Amino acid sequence: MKTIAGREFDSERARYALRHACEDCVFFVAETGRCANGYPNAMHRDAAFGPEGAGDGTFCKDFELL
Repeated sequence: MKTIAGREFDSERARYALRHACEDCVFFVAETGRCANGYPNAMHRDAAFGPEGAGDGTFCKDFELL
């Protein structure tokens, strides 16, 4: 799923403590930075949603909150 990642989204992420990035997912392997299911995850990582990231707002369909 894609959404518009801009200032409004960044504000909502902070206000509501939204968790959606790989680092918050049960399938994220912190030691390697990879997905345990083998999915490419560069566009789903927390940094991709920040001001320095790609900003395309791509969410993983396999996300499972820790």
